[in-house]
Amino acid sequence: MHRNYKLNELMVVRCAKEIQDGEVVFAGVGLPLITVTFAMRTHAPNMILLTEGGSIRATAPPGLAITVDDPALFCTGDATSGMLSTMAALQRGEVDVAFIGGAQIDKFGNINSTGVGNWEEATTFTYFAGSGGANDMAASGKRVLAIMPQDPKKFVERVDYVTIPGHKRMNGAAERNGDRICGPSMVVSTMGVYRFDMATGEMVLAEYFPGQSVERIRAHCSFDLKISPDLRETPTPSEDELTTLRSIDPTGFYLG
Repeated sequence: MHRNYKLNELMVVRCAKEIQDGEVVFAGVGLPLITVTFAMRTHAPNMILLTEGGSIRATAPPGLAITVDDPALFCTGDATSGMLSTMAALQRGEVDVAFIGGAQIDKFGNINSTGVGNWEEATTFTYFAGSGGANDMAASGKRVLAIMPQDPKKFVERVDYVTIPGHKRMNGAAERNGDRICGPSMVVSTMGVYRFDMATGEMVLAEYFPGQSVERIRAHCSFDLKISPDLRETPTPSEDELTTLRSIDPTGFYLG
């Protein structure tokens, strides 16, 4: 199927539309930084952006931010108070959206961004760069969005390590943060959009990307994927959206 956009671009545009104008969004490294910048430059100009590095912005960054403490996040920013300031905002319940990536996710929304292997056998466990503030973000944000590539090694029956608790653990016990069940409200992958059945805690395919099929998406999951009765195709990005998005990452550092 011919298309004039890349999968990463469709992921970013679709995920950005979940951010509402005026919300306070705490963004993690990678595609979340591209997504929030795109949202601020399009439909959410009154959004407030926080990062773990301590930047607080009411305007889009002037350039591409590679990490959560990139100078682009602080240049012309509204506050540069340091990590304690933004992490404290999380703890006070001031963050509407925690926006994260991950290496593995299971059917209950448990996310691993720590490492892979057998945790109980140290020589078999390979650490990533670190989970950073992912657990704090997901536990304290009012809503959690996740964006990640999809394949059977990433959409797994059981994550190797629970960095971020989902709607249920694998033993069936519900995870709670006060009176609120933890876990992402939406996951965007390279194949579709997922939400969660609050009765069972399980992931449900809500949208499929153009050119994909339910059968192919299921083949890229290592668990029995539930399908929404209201399943629909994700709209493709407009030319204006693609122009704005590509101006944020002109070299394709994240978008490829």
